[in-house]
Amino acid sequence: MFSTNHIIWLIICFALIGAGLYYLLKKRPPLRQVLNIACYICIASEVIKVFSVIKMMPSSDGSLMYPYLELTQLPLHLCSMQILFIFFARYAKDSRFRENLLAFMYPTCGVGAAFALFIPIIFGATIDVTQAFTHPLAYQYFLYHVMLILVGMYIPFSGEFELKPRHYLTTIGFLSALAFISLYFNSMFATPTYVDGQLVSVDYATNFYFTYTPPIDIPLTEIGHWYIYFSVIAGMAISIIALFYLPIFIKYSKANRRNK
Repeated sequence: MFSTNHIIWLIICFALIGAGLYYLLKKRPPLRQVLNIACYICIASEVIKVFSVIKMMPSSDGSLMYPYLELTQLPLHLCSMQILFIFFARYAKDSRFRENLLAFMYPTCGVGAAFALFIPIIFGATIDVTQAFTHPLAYQYFLYHVMLILVGMYIPFSGEFELKPRHYLTTIGFLSALAFISLYFNSMFATPTYVDGQLVSVDYATNFYFTYTPPIDIPLTEIGHWYIYFSVIAGMAISIIALFYLPIFIKYSKANRRNK
């Protein structure tokens, strides 16, 4: 993290985000048109990711070889799940649910992707930092998250609908539901060891939504540590999303005072 190659990628990403926002705010294209382009980027991103990380693995007896994607590559992180949300928002008819989903995407695309840029989990876990400009996965990772930031930041400026204070609550509701579901997924994909019917260890577990362990090296050795960690990330999510909605809160507060 924050190696020379990482910093170069951050500079490139900031430049692309700046140029993209300038274009979007100047041209003001319809949101569905922006989402249409995002759909193509999502498809290209997943294709590149899958064919960059799939590997041939032997069977236990070594007689067969199988192509295999590690469980961490499943599209179940928040940023990866935005692919489904982008496609739904692009092709679904206007509805209350679509509006709430776009309101959810407004902060989560930006915040989730920004964290991903600053804490690139692919380095070390999937590729080496020295491959930052030679491995296709690095390009997929950084450019995909740039796209997410642009989509999220453009939503309130698109004129598609008006963000309201109630959308803060629906956004927290969506995020809470997905984070809670991730606890099930992380346990489902874990590799437990049982002795005489008793769970004695877990040798591997995914970390979707980072609800199991921190993305940085902070060991959690007791259930109390995990409760504290979970409370911290929940509090951070609530606070950061509130900052995104602060202009909306202020706007409606002023409007209510004028109407009294």
